[in-house]
Amino acid sequence: MSSLTKAFVVLVTVLSVLLVALVVPYVAKTEDLSGQIDQLSGQKIAAEELARSAQQEVSAAQERASEQSALLNQQVSNLTQEVIRLQTEADDARALALQEQRKLSRLEAELSRLSAAAVQDSQLLSATTADLKETRQSLVDAQTKLVQLGDRNNELESQRDSLNRQVNRIGEKMVSLEQDNVTLRGVLARVPEQYRAELSTGQQTQDVPFTPASPIAGRVTDVKLAAGSQLVQVDIGSKDGVQEQMKFLVHRDDQYIGTFVVDRVESAASAGRMVLSRGQVQSGDSIYTGPY
Repeated sequence: MSSLTKAFVVLVTVLSVLLVALVVPYVAKTEDLSGQIDQLSGQKIAAEELARSAQQEVSAAQERASEQSALLNQQVSNLTQEVIRLQTEADDARALALQEQRKLSRLEAELSRLSAAAVQDSQLLSATTADLKETRQSLVDAQTKLVQLGDRNNELESQRDSLNRQVNRIGEKMVSLEQDNVTLRGVLARVPEQYRAELSTGQQTQDVPFTPASPIAGRVTDVKLAAGSQLVQVDIGSKDGVQEQMKFLVHRDDQYIGTFVVDRVESAASAGRMVLSRGQVQSGDSIYTGPY
């Protein structure tokens, strides 16, 4: 055997020893790796199960996220529309505010003008008030004068009515006197001649009816007819100054009725006859005698 072969054999033996030394750990390590591989395979399967479960949860989460996103999108859309509406209302409000601001400006200008006018009106009112006071005082004075004139007018009307009554009574008395004059002329025609001078000179006048110096007035209380004459009773007597042969004019309102001559006098009543009559005397008729 050559040295080369020996060397080769020695080399092969060394290599075998080395190979065995290397293969044994490798085999052991390979067995460990197989176990690890099997363990990893199990972990991989578990991981895949976890991955599938996680994928399902992710899918569910994505679906929920999609639903929430859709809901949020809808809410965003609604909010966007609401924002648009509010923006529109805000624009309208700004336009209205601008319009009201313009109106306010016009009103302020009008208020300024009215304030100036109010000042002028106040001044005018003060002047008018002063004039009104003067006018009112003048009116009061005029009213006072008017009242005074009215009183004076009433007084004058009363005097006029009194004068009219006096005129009427004077006229009536003139008529009565004319009648008495006719009667006296007839009586005088029948009086003897020797007595006419006495009657004409007034020396014998005790039987002639007379009129008192002061006025006397009353009313008729009773009327009776006797022998074609009207006998009259009145409500005045001696206590009122009535005397026999006094002559009274009888009136009904402003109408002359006739002339009454007293024949009998008592304290509070008198009676007599109508010597001149233009109508029927009635109870309540007025009588009057005295100066006119």
